[in-house]
Amino acid sequence: MKRVGRYEIQARIGQGAMAEVYRAYDPKIGRVLAIKVLKQEYCENPEYAQRFIREARAAGALSHPNIVTIYDVGDADGYPYIAMELLAGVSLDNALLARGQFAIGTVIAIGQQLADALNYAHGMGIVHRDIKPSNIMLSEDGRSIKILDFGIARVAEGDPGEAQEGLMTQVGQVVGTPRYMSPEQALSRELDGRSDLFSVGSVLYEILTGNPAFNGNGIATLAVQITQQEPPPINTTPACPRGLEFIIWKLLEKKPERRFSSGGTLLEALRREKESHDAVSAEGRRRRISLQARLTLSACAITVAFLFVAGSFVISRQNATMKRLAETSGSSIASFVATNTAVHAVENSSLPETSQDWLPVQAFINSASADPNVTEMAVIDRQGVIRAASDPFQVGTTDTDIQEQGIPAGDSGGRVATVEGDDGAEMFQFTQPITYAGRNFGVVEIGMQKADLTSAAVYMRNMLIGLGILVVAMVGCLSYMAARTLLLPLRRLKAALRDAAAGDVDFLISHQRKDEFGELYDSFNAFAVSVQSRDAANPGPAPAETVVLDEQGGGATVVTSGKLAVVSR
Repeated sequence: MKRVGRYEIQARIGQGAMAEVYRAYDPKIGRVLAIKVLKQEYCENPEYAQRFIREARAAGALSHPNIVTIYDVGDADGYPYIAMELLAGVSLDNALLARGQFAIGTVIAIGQQLADALNYAHGMGIVHRDIKPSNIMLSEDGRSIKILDFGIARVAEGDPGEAQEGLMTQVGQVVGTPRYMSPEQALSRELDGRSDLFSVGSVLYEILTGNPAFNGNGIATLAVQITQQEPPPINTTPACPRGLEFIIWKLLEKKPERRFSSGGTLLEALRREKESHDAVSAEGRRRRISLQARLTLSACAITVAFLFVAGSFVISRQNATMKRLAETSGSSIASFVATNTAVHAVENSSLPETSQDWLPVQAFINSASADPNVTEMAVIDRQGVIRAASDPFQVGTTDTDIQEQGIPAGDSGGRVATVEGDDGAEMFQFTQPITYAGRNFGVVEIGMQKADLTSAAVYMRNMLIGLGILVVAMVGCLSYMAARTLLLPLRRLKAALRDAAAGDVDFLISHQRKDEFGELYDSFNAFAVSVQSRDAANPGPAPAETVVLDEQGGGATVVTSGKLAVVSR
């Protein structure tokens, strides 16, 4: 076969029970697609051919991301055909052969997509009737699916004559794949969307466990298993979540009314199960660290964050304050020196340079610069010549900044700058104008070390870090002890619940707590008493015992057949 209608056949890519599938090319729109052609032996039967065309057209009305798209339906030289979307991926049955079984999260995701697609199809009045792994295409991402082959789909609504012909499966005729069909389908009864949901349950069971839900070799054996027997228990590693197990067993109920009422209700159940599975998975990753350790680490992390923010604020404010104090101190010294040298500067300014006397000023500078924090000090006249300095070699040289820019005058009559000293260390430089009667006669420049200020800031920072470490250690210890105290009653309640789950409820938790744990204990005791009362209404051969544990777990009171005895552990 080289052509079907206008479609050019490129290769045969598969076949089913009733049709063969080819890769084809549509020259009209330049698209590669898949062509499904009814086999010759079925073409000779008008009933099969008509149903193939009718139901393919009905399926072609479906538009859903998880249902294969049908482009065209027709008849070419007596061969009915369906032109459909060509999918990349692998069928679910072949994926099963390669993987063996699917992860729980993937099973839930596939179930959600099946439920959503079938809910949509059922809402359009179409029941698939042949949901099975080979009719589900798994995309290359390993999670997305598309449902194939609505070739035996039943149209639930339509023309009365067609509906009567399509709705009723002929007596003795089984339509669908036996291993995945529903009990009502195996018994040739009327079907609705819940039949597809049974098939979904069979598919989910198989991809979860790696084994078919019903494994009979013949149609008769399968029919008996499907209608009368339950599949083997679900055993997986890791263990299947109880919620997912419940969903699968509900889908596999023999009576349709006991299954999910629709694909929508199944989708909602799977959505809740996915949320639960995601939460459990996240919790499992966190369980690598015990709750006690996590509480302790959380408290320590919060404390560290708080101390970091608070410490950063305190240190920044402290550095600003210390800098302001240093600048105030340096400015005061510069102002004091300028005041004491003003008279000499005024006198010398009116004399020729050869007659000027700066020795008294030099003597004063030598005395004032004896402070170890003062690294340099100089008196500069208004021509920019250094007349007195802590460094004798600077006397008589020119200060180019003063000479070029003139005598500075800020808001306070002076200025403060941070400069680099001769040794490369930062220092404060204070420049104060020498003024007399409102006129400037020069400036005083003083350099003061910044090292002491920096050392003080580092010392304070280290002290705060040490204090922070001490606080974090104390918080960690207290949090660990608090978490331990919190977990002790929880462990006690856990042990009681475990015993109750094992069927041993003939005891009460004795306590004197007035807090929320006391309420939990009282609730458990009420549960135990109700179970004991129910058992008393149906007495067995063994005498009833009630055990009351003390608060510390060091002893117990046992009541047997109305007699009181005290035992110790």
